[in-house]
Amino acid sequence: MAKTTARQPEPRLIVAEPILTILVARDGDEYTAYCPELDIAAAMETPDEAVKVVLALMREYAEDYLADLEAYARSPNRAHHLPYVRRIAACRDEWQLRQLVAVKYGDIGEIFERLRRD
Repeated sequence: MAKTTARQPEPRLIVAEPILTILVARDGDEYTAYCPELDIAAAMETPDEAVKVVLALMREYAEDYLADLEAYARSPNRAHHLPYVRRIAACRDEWQLRQLVAVKYGDIGEIFERLRRD
C-alpha cells in the first residue's frame, strides 16, 4: 500500500502596497536618498546608509508634525503630508516603516526624469 502524505499549505507573504518612495542616486562619492512625497533627503557614503537616514528622518518628521499638528495642517506645502505622517507614526519599528516605502535606484538624471513623469 502506498503511503500518502498530507500536503502542507504553502507559506503566504502578505505585502502591503507602498505609499512612499525613496529614490537613491549616486552623486560622485556619495549616495543621495530622497523621498519626494515628504521632501526629505540625505546624502551618505553608501546607499543603505542614505536610505536608513531618510527612514529615521521620516519618523522624526512625523513626530514633529503631530506635535505641532495645527501649524503643519495650515501650511500650504505641508498640509497634504498628514495621511503619510499618520501611517508613519503608526509604525512600531523600522521594519513596518520599510513596508510603507518603495526604494528605487537610478542615476541623478533618471531620477529627475521620474519625478517629472510622476
